[in-house]
Amino acid sequence: MSADSSAPPTAAVTPVPERAAAAILGSMILLILLLVAVLVQTTWVDPASASDVPPAQPAGYAHR
Repeated sequence: MSADSSAPPTAAVTPVPERAAAAILGSMILLILLLVAVLVQTTWVDPASASDVPPAQPAGYAHR
């Protein structure tokens, strides 16, 4: 099987219109910002509760 370099490609690639590219890029940036906001909201710790002492272990807990 020989490769013929003069043969046209089987699928022509058409450029994406500038407006569509801007819409895709804008939606990707918006999605990234929303996901970062969700991540920050779910992992946020109130500074006042961060200094609290963890609860003591129950008296009936056996240590080895």
